[in-house]
Amino acid sequence: MLKGECGSVFKNVWSSPPAGVANDLVWVHCPATCGKCGEQAPEAAPAPVPGKCISWRQTKDCMANGKRQPSMDRGCNEVVKGGWSGYCECDGGIRAAESDCRHQPFTCEAKCGAQYAYLRQQRQAKVSAMGEVESEAFDADDSLTKLYKRGKGFYVMGNTELALRHFREALKLDPEHKACKADYKQAKKLSKLLEKIEGVMGKEVEGKGRQGKMDRDEQYEQARELLSGALDLVPPSVYKVTLLRDLCTCHTRLKEAERAHEVCGKHTQHDSGSAASKLLWAEALVLNALYEEAIGVYSEVMEADEHSQEARKGLDQARKLLKRSKEEDYYKVLNVSRTASARELKKAYHKLAVQFHPDKVAERGATSEEREAAELQFKKMAAAYEVLSDEDKRAKYDAGEDVTANPGDDGDGGGGGQRGGFMHHNGQHVHVHFQ
Repeated sequence: MLKGECGSVFKNVWSSPPAGVANDLVWVHCPATCGKCGEQAPEAAPAPVPGKCISWRQTKDCMANGKRQPSMDRGCNEVVKGGWSGYCECDGGIRAAESDCRHQPFTCEAKCGAQYAYLRQQRQAKVSAMGEVESEAFDADDSLTKLYKRGKGFYVMGNTELALRHFREALKLDPEHKACKADYKQAKKLSKLLEKIEGVMGKEVEGKGRQGKMDRDEQYEQARELLSGALDLVPPSVYKVTLLRDLCTCHTRLKEAERAHEVCGKHTQHDSGSAASKLLWAEALVLNALYEEAIGVYSEVMEADEHSQEARKGLDQARKLLKRSKEEDYYKVLNVSRTASARELKKAYHKLAVQFHPDKVAERGATSEEREAAELQFKKMAAAYEVLSDEDKRAKYDAGEDVTANPGDDGDGGGGGQRGGFMHHNGQHVHVHFQ
C-alpha cells in the first residue's frame, strides 16, 4: 500500500500510523518493499528553528546550482526525496543543504535549523575567544569586507538589486575601495541595460522565457544592440545564459546567418542540456543551410520529448529544405543571398536578363549551342524571380514547400522562340526592354 510513498513521512500518508513512527520516513521501516536494503537510515534531524526556512528551491540537471524550476519548489516541512536537486533557502539569504540528485531524504525546516544552530555556535565561540569588550567593538574594515563579499555573492547569483544595495553600503565605509567601486559601476550599468531590455522584449518569467512579443525588425534590432551592450560588460555567467539566448533569437529573426550561428553556438555551450537551447541552435543551423546537422538536433529533442510540437515542425521543415537543397536553388540561380531584399532581387534579375536574354545573346553573334544554353538559363532565372519576387511564394519556398513557377505560360516568356522579349511575372504580361 505504501510502496509509492517511500520518501514520505508516515503521518502524511497514513491516517493512523503505528505508534512511535509518525515522524519517520516510510522506507526506514519498509526497506525491502522500497528497495532500500543495506542503506543507512537518515540521522535524527535536529530540532527545527521556527521561521528560519523559506522554501526548497528545485534546480535542473541534477546540479545544486543548475537552472531554477520554480514550479517544483516545495514547502519547508515536505520531505526532499532522492533524485531532487537544489537547495534550501533560509532567512537572510542563507542557503543550506545544497544537493545534487544523490542524497538521503531530508526536510528544509530541519536543514535551515541545523545551519542556524551551527552559525550561532560559531558566533558564540568567536565572542568567547575575543572577549565581551572586543566583540562589541566596531571593526569598519571587517564590516566593509563582509558587505563587499556578500554583494559580490548576490551579483554572481544574479540578484542585481541586492548586490547594488550591499555595494552602496560598503562604499559608504570606503568610497575609494577599487574592487567594490568597479563592481558597483558594472552592476549598475548592467541593471539599467536589463531594465531597457525588459522594456523592449518583455518581462523574463523563469522557466518560460520572455513573455513579451516582438513583431517588427526594428524591435529586434533595438534589442540586439542592448543585448550586445550588456554582454560587452562581461557579466557573471548567470546573466550570460539569458542574454545569449535572447541575442540568438534576435539574430535568427533578423536572418543574420553568420552571427546567429556564432551566438547560438555560445548559448548552447552555456545551456547545452535544455530543449529550448537545442531548438534555438537547430533554428540557427537551418538559417545557415546546415540541414543535416539541424535534423540531428531536432531528432535529439524528439527522443527526449516525442510530444514537442516545435521540434516536430522544425524537423519536418529541415527535411524538406534538405531535399530542396539537392534540387535547383533559386537563390543561387539569381546569385543572391537568402536574405536578399526585393530591391536586390530585382537588380540581380535585370543584370542576368541582360546577359542571357535570347535577343541579346543573338546580337553578340553566339553559336546555336550558346543560344540554346542561354535560353535555358534565362528560363531558370525567370522561374526563380517569379517565386522569390512574390512574398507569399518566397515564404513557402523558404519553408521547403513545393512552389510551381511558370514563367511564359503562353509561350511568350523566357525567350521560348519569341523575339519580342515578353514574359509572365506575378500574373502580368511583362515586356523586358533593353537599350
